[in-house]
Amino acid sequence: MYSMVLVSSRTEDLVEFTEALSRKSGIVLSVVETADEMLRLVRDDSPDLVILDEELKDINPLRLVITVLSINAMVNTAMITSMDAEMWHEKSEGLGMLPPLANPPTAADADSLLERLQAVVGTG
Repeated sequence: MYSMVLVSSRTEDLVEFTEALSRKSGIVLSVVETADEMLRLVRDDSPDLVILDEELKDINPLRLVITVLSINAMVNTAMITSMDAEMWHEKSEGLGMLPPLANPPTAADADSLLERLQAVVGTG
């Protein structure tokens, strides 16, 4: 089983992605709107994956990754972004994040994300 947290205030734009993840057997997806809510879950529940929306209103999502890692370096992170591959690599280098998700992500992106997570942490 995998525990995932998505932090985004635009859940209506991400319905296809979140529904695809929620339909997967063995996935527990929590959706929160603020960095503070997500960080509480990281501290209390140690999720397998945190998915950050590039459009967070309360903090820069790449800086937030550093905070997540300082709390628990075993938590994997991924980001929904519209950055091209070169810019993404430049901005996220050294953070150990999973490959970026399209903005907005699709059901196919949910499948790809789960495959990448399984490759990193093994079968859930």
